[in-house]
Amino acid sequence: MTDARNMSFADIQKRIQEMDNERAQLELALQAKRGEELKVLADAYAKKLEAAGFSIPEGKAALDPYDKSGAKRTRSSNGSQASEAKAYVKGTVYKDPNSSATWTGGTKGRQPPWLIAALEGAPDKVKAYEKLAIGGDLVNNG
Repeated sequence: MTDARNMSFADIQKRIQEMDNERAQLELALQAKRGEELKVLADAYAKKLEAAGFSIPEGKAALDPYDKSGAKRTRSSNGSQASEAKAYVKGTVYKDPNSSATWTGGTKGRQPPWLIAALEGAPDKVKAYEKLAIGGDLVNNG
């Protein structure tokens, strides 16, 4: 590796871009390998369930206590009825890609109309609107 002190500004910028591209390719390869490994594990689990006389839904239900994704239903504060866990994260700034409007997520306050419309029927899309207030980089919350 070349010593950065001996490189020009343009060379450093070029090298950073090359490394960013390489990182993106490696992340794609990692996700592909992760998917392959998950498929192998799921196949093995399905075969074990079948051999033991259990159905796939029974096996999935048995895994529920191990689910730590936060997508579980939670009790409301007064305990009266179940409510879906919030998809947005407190302190995260959500930015409308069609305008410069932003909204800081949290457990209190109403979501703006542009976010409600964007998330209609798909609360997982909230990640697409998560932006840092400074720099506009995507936030990775999970």
